[in-house]
Amino acid sequence: MDDYSGPPEGLTVHVDRTVLAELDTAGRKDKKGFGRLEVRPGDGLIFRPGNNDTPTAGQDVSGQADDNVWAMLDSLFTRLEGRKPALPELVAFDAALLARFSKVKAPKVKSHDANLDRCLDMCVFNSKEPILIKIGPTFRGVIMPIDRDVHAENIGPDGLW
Repeated sequence: MDDYSGPPEGLTVHVDRTVLAELDTAGRKDKKGFGRLEVRPGDGLIFRPGNNDTPTAGQDVSGQADDNVWAMLDSLFTRLEGRKPALPELVAFDAALLARFSKVKAPKVKSHDANLDRCLDMCVFNSKEPILIKIGPTFRGVIMPIDRDVHAENIGPDGLW
């Protein structure tokens, strides 16, 4: 950042997925290769392309996200990342939730097969704790396994290994 003029610790702006996609599209269209991000109270995040094209704005939705939720997520990642992984014998997932990870965009890596850019790397601690997910160098996520005992009651023994 060449001319950052905010607080020394930085700032956080929350935008929804649609806005993030619009900002991504605007950044990719900017053929000069650089642009300017601005944060303005009431307007949220604004991307001004280097080619002087139309700015793209995304409303800051920070007020819609409870700070306690973000603190709990940070605490969860901190607690789980420091533990030694252990793969249990069996883990059950909601396939619809797991499928959402296929939509993550990861940076392209030219040195290998393009299909590997979006490989999902899982760190499993046990069958009852959240599982850490990494896709590429920038995306981190968490998925909660289904309790196999409850799942067995719902679908019967033929639905499990």
